[in-house]
This record gives sequence, C-alpha cells and structure tokens, in this order.
Amino acid sequence: MKRVVFPLLLGAVLVSPAALTALPISPTTPPESAPVPPSLVSPVPDPAAPIRLPHPLGDAFLLPPAACTPTCPLVVVSHSRGMTADLSLTRPHLMALYARLQNAGYAVLVSNDAGPTTWGAPQALTYLGDMHARATRLFPFDGHTFNFGYSMGGLPALLTAYAGVYPVSGVMLLDAQVDLHDVWRGGNATFMADIAAAHGLRPADPLPPGRDPARDYPGAGSALPVLVAGSDADSAVSFARNGMALYAANTSPESRLLRLAGPHLGGTHFGPALVDPMLDFLSRVRATQLTPGATTPHRTP
Repeated sequence: MKRVVFPLLLGAVLVSPAALTALPISPTTPPESAPVPPSLVSPVPDPAAPIRLPHPLGDAFLLPPAACTPTCPLVVVSHSRGMTADLSLTRPHLMALYARLQNAGYAVLVSNDAGPTTWGAPQALTYLGDMHARATRLFPFDGHTFNFGYSMGGLPALLTAYAGVYPVSGVMLLDAQVDLHDVWRGGNATFMADIAAAHGLRPADPLPPGRDPARDYPGAGSALPVLVAGSDADSAVSFARNGMALYAANTSPESRLLRLAGPHLGGTHFGPALVDPMLDFLSRVRATQLTPGATTPHRTP
C-alpha cells in the first residue's frame, strides 16, 4: 500500500538509510614502462569536481559519487524554468542536495535540458538521452537511473521515462509541473510563449501527441515508482492538478506522497524534509528491483 509522508518538522533531520561503505574511485595510470600516447589519454578528473559534458544546447555536469560498492546508480536532475545546469552549481541549496546524494553513493547528472525554457520539448529529451549515454560511461554504473525534476523539470523527468529514452527505475518530483496542457491553456502569456517557442507551436495549435505526460501516456507510468513532493500552498504550480493527480493514478507500492509546507520551491523544500525521504525512496526501490528498470513498463508502444 502506498504511504503518505508528513514531515513533523521541516527543519528536523530524519533517519536516513545506512551509509554505503565503498572503495573510492581512483584514477588509473599506465605503467611508466608502457606510456600511452597523449592523444589517447582521457584525463580522469578529481572525483570531487564536476565533470563538464559540453553540448551546443548548454553543458551538463556529472557529479561523481563519493564511492561505489563496486558500482553506483545515477540521478538525473531536470531544472526549473529559467535555470541552467551551470547556474544551478552556484546555488547552495541545490549543491547541498547533490552532495547528500553523492555521499550516499549516487552519481548526479545535472542536465541543462537543452535550454532554460524547453518545457519537455523533443530537443530536451534528445539532449537527455545523449547526456545519459555519455555520463554512464564515466563511472561504474550499476544500471539504475532515477530522474529528479523540480518545477518545469517534472516534464522531462517523466517524459524520458514514459517514452523510453533510457530505462528509469523511479522518478522523484518536487513542486513539479506534470500537466503541460494545464500550462499551455492556463492563461500565463509568458509560459505560453515559452511553450510555443520550444515546441514549435502557434497560439491556437493543440499540443502534438506525446508531449504531455499527464494526458498522452494513459497507464504508461502507473507502475513506475514515484516520490511526489509538494505543497498545497504552492501558487505557481497547482499541487492538486499536478503532483497529487499523478500520485493518485499511480499503482506502485513503492511510491510515496510527501507533503511539504510553504511556497513554490521554498528553501525548506530542498532540505532534510525532502532529502531524507528521497534517500529512503532510492534505497527501497533499488532493493526491490533485482533488474534495473524491471518495474517500468512504460516504453512507447
């Protein structure tokens, strides 16, 4: 049975999963007696430093895990409207969240989603597929990928899973937009202009098929484990029409609804009230999925 999680104190530190014991990732160097030509050497960065993944539509960054045992899962992060991957690395609340994931043994791919206002458009999904393929070659990947989307990032986080861009073990959503039609016909001229530009639409056009995770994939993700976090006080993204509606249609016993307090993307939304249940969710889903992606029957027919 699905559970609803009510944090008692937003600032309190909840019990997190046991820390993973691991061997550190160490760069390997060729023997001095058998030097490798410089043109064939790929330098291995400091594991603590972000690895830049260049792309014409904005660079992504891989944050390596602190350690692996001996392999590690990946968390792919899709951002809010107006954010970019490089800008997110300057935000202390995001870096603190990423550090918690890294220290728990997760690699973190901070995606640029092909731009700051792409709203889950096809170019964002193509971008994410490319970056996922590149990132998983840079650390000992265990096959488990989890998507984390906050605000606008909820759209690509779900669509990459539903459309089978890469196998996804679970999706975590924070104050997330999951109903694109709700925005396209919602009356916010700025957002509607964003969507028109990103999706190549005119104002009177209907959304093309496959663009809206809430309406175009009936039943496709119902068994996909999700952690849905949000607040009834969110005036930017309706929690009732987005996160809660998605959760209500979900059938996975591993899914959780996490009720937070305060405004859209409020500061406490990135703290222990989110991260501790997030780590618990990740650990539980990995334990129940003997084969990564086994509970995600959501590829495009």
